Amino acid sequence: MKKVVIVDDELAIRKGLRTLIDWERYGFEVAGDAANGREGLRLHAELAPDLMVVDIKMPGMDGLQLLGEIRKTDPVCRFLVLSGYADFQYAKQAIGCGVNGYMLKPVDEEEMHRELERIAAEMEDKAQTARLSRSKRREELLRAVLHGGAAAEGVGPEELEELTGGQGRICGILLLAVSSSASAGAGGAPTAAEAYGTAKSWLTEAFDTCGCGFVFPAEPYIGLLLYENPGMPKVRQRLYDELSEGLGALGLTFTAAAGPAAGSPEGLAASYAGACRLLGQRFLLGGAEIHTRLGAEVEELLAAEAEPAEKAAAAAEKSAEKLYFALDLGDKEGVRDALAEAGRWMLRQDPAEQAVKTQFAQLITVVLGKLSADGTAGMPRVQEGMPVVTGIYEQPSYQDLLRYVGSAFDKLIDAAGSTSSEPVLKQMLHFIQRHYSENLKLETLAELFKYNSGYLGKLFKNYTGDSFHTYLDKVRIRRAIELLGEGLKVHQVAQLVGYANVDYFHSKFKKYVGMPPSAYKEKPQRAEVKVGGNV
Repeated sequence: MKKVVIVDDELAIRKGLRTLIDWERYGFEVAGDAANGREGLRLHAELAPDLMVVDIKMPGMDGLQLLGEIRKTDPVCRFLVLSGYADFQYAKQAIGCGVNGYMLKPVDEEEMHRELERIAAEMEDKAQTARLSRSKRREELLRAVLHGGAAAEGVGPEELEELTGGQGRICGILLLAVSSSASAGAGGAPTAAEAYGTAKSWLTEAFDTCGCGFVFPAEPYIGLLLYENPGMPKVRQRLYDELSEGLGALGLTFTAAAGPAAGSPEGLAASYAGACRLLGQRFLLGGAEIHTRLGAEVEELLAAEAEPAEKAAAAAEKSAEKLYFALDLGDKEGVRDALAEAGRWMLRQDPAEQAVKTQFAQLITVVLGKLSADGTAGMPRVQEGMPVVTGIYEQPSYQDLLRYVGSAFDKLIDAAGSTSSEPVLKQMLHFIQRHYSENLKLETLAELFKYNSGYLGKLFKNYTGDSFHTYLDKVRIRRAIELLGEGLKVHQVAQLVGYANVDYFHSKFKKYVGMPPSAYKEKPQRAEVKVGGNV
């Protein structure tokens, strides 16, 4: 409330002005009254009022003398002059003293209300202009400090201390990337510019007005200079809760990053740079919090050198293979492990958001392609899985992307009812029967079934009587016999049963059948030929 002092030698006038005028309507309160100019001068020094209502004609020091004395030291206080004389000379003298209104006695209530409304509006306009000017200067000052350090030209030590909230005070920079949430109003989601403006206005009201921070533009982000350390766990949690509640109520979502604490203006530039670096990689930031660093694993991956193209391609193929196999086995945990492994090599290659999303889209496309090769049985899952590729590009963060794809594959597994409760070795045998044409390795299956490869190999041989590779060869040769019987050419059969090298296929076929595949095609009684061992 703005303070008012009434100075009039008539007690009735003073009491009437106190009781009949609705001062609060215009943001005023009567802080005191005086019966003469001397007493009025004392109250001015004591109360520092925003407005004084002064009678011109008073014994001793009159109103004009009082104005003259006050104006020697206070150019800001406003005056509303009362006079019982319609004398233009008084009005001219009052105007010369810098009064803000001149009224004749007896005071008309409506006229007084109009004057107060006008003066209050003028004061608010002036205060708003001062705030804007101060805010602009602070923005210019902060910009100079953030981009030029404490040695920025034209920045004095007093201004630096005021900027940081006082000498030696801990402060820090918080940056926010803001967007509209999916639950925005029925009238349509706000544009990026509208979301930015709405968020900045709320932040200014929430932090500037309470003196706990200073909001500044840092396009495309919104900056907040905080007069406390935003890296402290309790501070971070409190700030996150406040931001979530306030911005959430406006239909906005945000990602926030804080730079390191600064004990002086010199540290603000480093704090700002740290927050900028983090938000520049906000796709990799996971979790509902104010971020102060990337996850340890992500930082390690980003620090690693990119793999050569051939090695990266092999990693992509292996990831697609593991993901496909885990999906076939109905192994939800295996799906997530395969996705996480794929994500790791993708981040090593190129951590940019678009690059990671494109790599994941390609990975899912390859897996769905493998499913389609399963024929009619795989087509429903392929059709259900295709929208997942598009949905990848809508995920706001890397962790959201992993959860989204994992959840989608869970649904494919549930829909197919493919989760197996059979013993591991039986699952392995069925798996080999379905995927003998793939590049199967014991190490791959050991990862899928969560076994040590050496131990799994021993279990497999005890169960089947053959080593893993021998058993796989027998399954392939048995299928090769069927295909050769259908009239397919030898090189076609080699490819279909999983042998990329035709000569290698020849040697394997001869080992188990006793003759090369070309000779077998010419043998009239094919049914009598059997693959050695138990297949």
